[in-house]
Amino acid sequence: MNTEFKILLRKGSVFILPIIAWICIVVAIDPFNYFNLTKIISQQSKEKSAQKLNSLLYNSLHFKNHPTTSIIIGDSRIRRLPIQKIKELTGDDYYTLHSNAAKLNEIIDLFWLTNKYTKLENVIIGLNFNLYNEYAYSNRVADVQEMIRNPLIYIFNWNIAETIYLALKNELFGVQKNNRLNKEKFWEHKISTFATNQYSKYRHPDSTLKRLREVGAYCLKNKINLNLIIVPHHKEFHDRLVDFKLTREEIQFKEEIRHIGRVIDFDYPNSITNCKSCFTDPIHTNDSISEIIVNDIFTDSLVVGKLLQ
Repeated sequence: MNTEFKILLRKGSVFILPIIAWICIVVAIDPFNYFNLTKIISQQSKEKSAQKLNSLLYNSLHFKNHPTTSIIIGDSRIRRLPIQKIKELTGDDYYTLHSNAAKLNEIIDLFWLTNKYTKLENVIIGLNFNLYNEYAYSNRVADVQEMIRNPLIYIFNWNIAETIYLALKNELFGVQKNNRLNKEKFWEHKISTFATNQYSKYRHPDSTLKRLREVGAYCLKNKINLNLIIVPHHKEFHDRLVDFKLTREEIQFKEEIRHIGRVIDFDYPNSITNCKSCFTDPIHTNDSISEIIVNDIFTDSLVVGKLLQ
């Protein structure tokens, strides 16, 4: 081996060895369970880092690795639906595939993503009028699909590096409790700023409705039980919809989706939407209300929910 080649090899190793070391670290820590090979880091540490930072990627990969034939898809508002209670009522194992701030087009994308990994039998989709808006759009599921296809994107992604750091920190020093936000201030923020962002700009989502109808037709053809759940908002948040003169558009939304599958509406004046203590914030119900919603979905008689026919 000549001297020049030895020098080149030494210089090359300066660059190659750190890359190999980093690949080993990512595969070993694997905060999103992409490779699902090791258990160096506890599941709790991963959940408190990976799931918090990117619930879409974490939950999508979890479903890919552990697919079920029954699925709940939506944003954070369906996260509290008790899957153990559903199993008691139906005998079916459900997985909750939620993503923080998921848009309706992304929820549809997630339906087709899950359909790749299992033969679906039961599907619950949680949505609300504030998602039924052409301006409520994002395309993060495409990034997840690209990452699933190409492990190098996962290994050399800066967000993965950040999550590895947080997962290690949680493992070594314990999971830190979140600082509690002032509930009243957060409530007001949701009513004012968040609602304004949701309702101040509206356009009917023609293309998204077409795609949602395609989901409904596919479920009908393949004998998949499809339930669309219009999740409840507190009255104060719903009143902002009225402030922005979108009442007729909300009525149109309910009229259009009722033909897609079995639709149960919880977002109308009722004992939940008028109860402030039933919510952790104006759009997220607490655990006890989530159990009522599940009972309405899976029992013969509706207590609060209203079947749209």
